[in-house]
Amino acid sequence: MITIIAQSLRIARNISYILQADIEMDGYYANDKYFITWTYGHMVEINTPRGNTGYWFHDASFPVLPKEYALNAAPSSHSESRNTPDPQLAVLKNLLAKSKQVIIATDPTMQGGLMSSYLLRYLKFEGKVTRVILNDLMSDTIKSRLYYPSHDESFDQAVRVALFKDRLDWLANVNVSRAFAFATGMNTYPVTRTAMPLLSMVARREKNIKEFTPQSYHVPTLTIKDNDGNLFAFRCENMWSVLPDDLTDKLRVGAEAAVSKYEVETIDEASPKLHNIISLQEEAARVFGMDPVQTYKLARGLYEKKRISFPGNSQAGISRRDYDDFKKNVYPRMAEAPCFKAFIDNGYRPVFTKSGKDEYSADHGIVLTAYPFVGLTQEETKIIFLIGRRMMATFSRSFRYRKTTVEVECAGQTFFNTYKEVIRLGYKSLRKPEDYAGTDAPNLEASQTVHVESVGSVTKTTSPPKPYKDAELIRDCHRVHLPDFRDGVVKDIMFLQSKGYLHRNRMGEYSLTESGKALNYIIRDMAISDANVLKTLDRLVNETVKGSVTEEKFNAIIESYVTGVTSQVLSCAKLFKPTETDIKCPKCGKGIFRIFGKIAKCTNPECGHSIYRQIDGVTINSREIRNLIVDGHTSPIRGFIDEDGKSYVGRVVLDDNFSPLVINVQKH
Repeated sequence: MITIIAQSLRIARNISYILQADIEMDGYYANDKYFITWTYGHMVEINTPRGNTGYWFHDASFPVLPKEYALNAAPSSHSESRNTPDPQLAVLKNLLAKSKQVIIATDPTMQGGLMSSYLLRYLKFEGKVTRVILNDLMSDTIKSRLYYPSHDESFDQAVRVALFKDRLDWLANVNVSRAFAFATGMNTYPVTRTAMPLLSMVARREKNIKEFTPQSYHVPTLTIKDNDGNLFAFRCENMWSVLPDDLTDKLRVGAEAAVSKYEVETIDEASPKLHNIISLQEEAARVFGMDPVQTYKLARGLYEKKRISFPGNSQAGISRRDYDDFKKNVYPRMAEAPCFKAFIDNGYRPVFTKSGKDEYSADHGIVLTAYPFVGLTQEETKIIFLIGRRMMATFSRSFRYRKTTVEVECAGQTFFNTYKEVIRLGYKSLRKPEDYAGTDAPNLEASQTVHVESVGSVTKTTSPPKPYKDAELIRDCHRVHLPDFRDGVVKDIMFLQSKGYLHRNRMGEYSLTESGKALNYIIRDMAISDANVLKTLDRLVNETVKGSVTEEKFNAIIESYVTGVTSQVLSCAKLFKPTETDIKCPKCGKGIFRIFGKIAKCTNPECGHSIYRQIDGVTINSREIRNLIVDGHTSPIRGFIDEDGKSYVGRVVLDDNFSPLVINVQKH
């Protein structure tokens, strides 16, 4: 038998209907060849002892650095108890035991691939595994992909990216959460590695608004006549809070001005790529004020209703065959919809452009797949409109215009202006006229001398920054990630809202809650909130997958990062009142050790060496910390726990890196 695993019950039902495997069983559909079942997304995860207070407060040393990342069933809302596995997991286990082959048809994303990989590993399936990409749920697509499945090897690399990222996230989130649990109590300040820089971003915006002081500046202007006698205005490239007297004396009517630059270039502005979920969320927020979470849910629902292709994070084009199908079947029906008819009546015709072409067999962007537009909510119709309009723009010629740049020298300053003459509207015929309006260029020549007809100045006053709204927040959050890691941004925003750190008002404006302000006050100078560190770690994951960084080096770097951020929390004077000592740091010899609840740390910022006080189940007291640093070892201490769970007497010593190491005195 072949088991097909879909992402949801609705998708599994679609597949079962098309493959005629329509015998409905408990948790799956079947015929004499296929079992068709589904997951609920996040069913298996790296093991975290949830609810085990000993794990969070007593049993394990800081930081937790496992040699292997064991998997376990994730808690599920579909089970009777929140902390028990999803009942669908037992169904999957039973079906896999009867199958020689599995076809993975879950979400065509890195996360979808990772979840299915975890699932098969956890259930110990050893048969043939094929990964197919269902970009849409149309009958022909499902038949071609599932009757003749071919493994998409390019997807394996994306899954490896997700695997390394998940390991990094788990390691950072568990350790920093444990550190906060010890400092403030369990679940007082839930944190994640990727959401904290976003929290700091909103906090900085609020600070800039609060501390804003308006400033005025002046930009000198002049007008000249071209060779046809037409007046043209130019502005100075410099600005002043107060215009200099020598400038106002020289810049006067009748003064000579030399044309120093007259440059003409023809520019082709390529049509945009198809929408992906990221660009769709940005445009839906900008055009309709939609919450990004709402946009994703609507797009996901439209995909499962067969109205659009999968709302993933790819913006690649489509094949020539798919384009021909669009032009033959989809485009004529678009003409029947009032929201697109106006564009088509205005002369729009689709063209297979480079922006719309899929050159590398990558996952394509979001496209419309089924008509007519009936049975949709008003909000779903808005999403359909945005996707359809972007398709029309993608399959339009480039916007071509002639750009003229003119510079004139007068009174020792450079004055400039640019002019745009539209040659071909292309995809901008779908925009408002003000988006492509052109202006006539002056008839001048380089090195020509003209006279100033009038002078003036433009006074501008800086405006305060505005609170973040959806589109801008999403866009700025994307900038702190590399492209492969941007699909998690909305989840981070959801996390900050669900944990009570971030508030979104009816105008779509974001602000920190009191809890968010308190957390930001604690972490604002820590690496966990540094956006540059976030992007560096993204790059590390990519380099590891490509092979330029070994897995051993990756593990060493992320363990060093996690050790550092955990140390920062445990040695935060805002959370712990430190005990001052006169103990000099053995590593740098300059700083003095301060003792906190779980850590002793050097005060020298260039060193920052730390010694965790909790080792193998024992917290070393202040006296033994002194013995360890001054003498290089502690007295014998009872209560250490070995790998077999047995108690022993040990002595803590410093290794070559001045880190603590326990020696079992009963064996030496």
